Amino acid sequence: MKLIFFSDIHGNIGAFQEFQKRLQQEKPDLVVFCGDVFGYYYQQDRILTALRESGWLCLLGNHDRCFLELMDGLRNVESLSQKYGSSYVRCLRTGAISEENVAFLRSLKPQVQLDMDGLNIAAFHGSPLDPLNGRVYPDTPIEAAELYAPYDFVVLGHTHHKMVRTLGNTTLLNPGSLGQQRDGRGCSYATLDTCTRTISFQVVEYGISSLLGEIEANDPDKPFLASVLTRTPLKEEIT
Repeated sequence: MKLIFFSDIHGNIGAFQEFQKRLQQEKPDLVVFCGDVFGYYYQQDRILTALRESGWLCLLGNHDRCFLELMDGLRNVESLSQKYGSSYVRCLRTGAISEENVAFLRSLKPQVQLDMDGLNIAAFHGSPLDPLNGRVYPDTPIEAAELYAPYDFVVLGHTHHKMVRTLGNTTLLNPGSLGQQRDGRGCSYATLDTCTRTISFQVVEYGISSLLGEIEANDPDKPFLASVLTRTPLKEEIT
């Protein structure tokens, strides 16, 4: 089977629409979204509607949980906006996120387990140790390795860094971020062929100028929202 994994779209509708076009050519058997619609950029409701209607497997991300906690009065919007930009404020406005999409978001979990062609596959927004917030970079020492051992493949999101690495008999995969690349190698998704057990990465080119215009209009005091989109590899990361 042909499985496609993507993660961390963060309101970037331009990249998401190009990804949708790619899927018409790719014709995958299953698409898995590893979480994070919210934070940074500005078209969360449109993306949520598409995800809700897609039939794909969708996970909850840490930024998605932040939005639900804002709705429930458990978070302070000013502190989130200071760090991640004004999109949280915009999304809290009446009608900005439809009731159907909020209900859809509340139904999501940060992890899923799949059995495909005899392979045991798990996907997490974070990690097996911390499904929502865990971070595993290409050079991160693995904690609790025994949590990975039951799986042939473990797919992770959250870090925005493409990754394939081996831990015992388990292959770890991060598709990178579709909406906000941080590894200097572009916005991306990953394909896993369960028959050949091969992994490939695809970079998505999109009209970045439109998004840069939105950033200038909505968050002129947050230059990192634009600079991260075209960065080359850096040690310092936005979390």
